Amino acid sequence: APLETGRWSSGFYAGPKNQIALAEISENLNMTVDYGFLWWIAEPLFSVLNYFHEVTGNWGAAIILLTIFVKAALFWFSHKGYHSMANLRRVAPAMKRLQERYSNDREKLSKEMMALYQKEGANPLGGCLPMLLQMPLLFALFQVFRTTIELRNEPFVWWIKDLSSPDVIVNLPFTIPLYGSHIAFLPILMALSTYAQQKMMSGGIQQPQQKMMQNFMMVFFFLIFNNFPSGLNLYYTLFNVLTIAQQKLLPNKPKA
Repeated sequence: APLETGRWSSGFYAGPKNQIALAEISENLNMTVDYGFLWWIAEPLFSVLNYFHEVTGNWGAAIILLTIFVKAALFWFSHKGYHSMANLRRVAPAMKRLQERYSNDREKLSKEMMALYQKEGANPLGGCLPMLLQMPLLFALFQVFRTTIELRNEPFVWWIKDLSSPDVIVNLPFTIPLYGSHIAFLPILMALSTYAQQKMMSGGIQQPQQKMMQNFMMVFFFLIFNNFPSGLNLYYTLFNVLTIAQQKLLPNKPKA
């Protein structure tokens, strides 16, 4: 009103996007950390990761515990998927005979294949379930490791000096397309563990095209993950190792 005065004030923050500190400063201020369209997965994952960090005091150890936690949460789905793959390997000889018998009749072959799958309880899509569940988590964790300031310059063990940056052992004097300009150890372990895990899933029974695709995917994953954060490589490598252990220690016998 005329001749009256008022006062208006506002808070201002200038600093790193530390989610714990932001939440304490003002309600919902921590939402300025943008995890992209998978925020609904990334935020709970970071909450669990942060809890494990509070317990262990080390982000690398927290990533290991997070990997075990995720693997345990997906255990039942993974077990069903591996069981389905075992059934597919069991019916592979019968499938090959059908392909030889109806090689000139694609429609008849499709009907006979579906009848065989239904009769034997085999699901050709069942083996894809573990990967389909894992991929959104992997993309969400990529955003977490790339965006979260809490992991910046945080070391783990030995040569891993920064979990938010790509793993580096030796810098090269030149740049390789897709690969980058450094040699990294964790992506090598990740690619080898992925190869071993896929080979176990196939049970050693592979068509030449499948083997070629498996080799291609191992090289492709290595080239791509070479420039991803060390924390993500640590997670994915350990996840593969746990998957191999699950397949090795808990054999998925096909139905008789």
